[in-house]
Amino acid sequence: MFPRLLAQRALHTSRPLFESPSVLESTLRDALKASMKAKDKPAAACLKTILADVTNAAKSGSNPNEPINEEGVMTVLKKGISQRTQASESYSPSSPSPHPENYSSLQKEIDLLRSFLPKSPSNEIIQTLVDKVIGALPDDIRSSKGAAGKVIAGLWEELGDKKGGVDRKVVGKMVQEALKKLQI
Repeated sequence: MFPRLLAQRALHTSRPLFESPSVLESTLRDALKASMKAKDKPAAACLKTILADVTNAAKSGSNPNEPINEEGVMTVLKKGISQRTQASESYSPSSPSPHPENYSSLQKEIDLLRSFLPKSPSNEIIQTLVDKVIGALPDDIRSSKGAAGKVIAGLWEELGDKKGGVDRKVVGKMVQEALKKLQI
């Protein structure tokens, strides 16, 4: 009777076990295992922090029992990179209180986290796509206030799967500059 009860309970309570995590999350977990086996403590600590953030994002989502999707994991990675970038600026050699050890360790963490993001197209490619999308818009839309949104939406369509590694702030600035050049 006990094994039957245990089997029923396990099947009833372990629904999330049948849903697979995103590929990126699995890659992060595999990298954590590899860094722990290699006794790379800084990399393991960084990956543990990011995976904890991924778990927190999944639990704070609309359904806490479902794993987070690929885009959510990328968002967490980008947030971790931006946090480390801001922190490294305060330790940089040009800052008022430089600390080279902290700066180099944060740069290594940033490089580690960036290695998990998909390769993004270069700024030149993005700029040519922005110009292409702007050129395809009718004149009345190009001069309207919502032109930037239309251009960015068109750019995301053009990029397709490659949009995951693109920095949205940089793209926004590129679109605004391109639209200003048209108005001048």
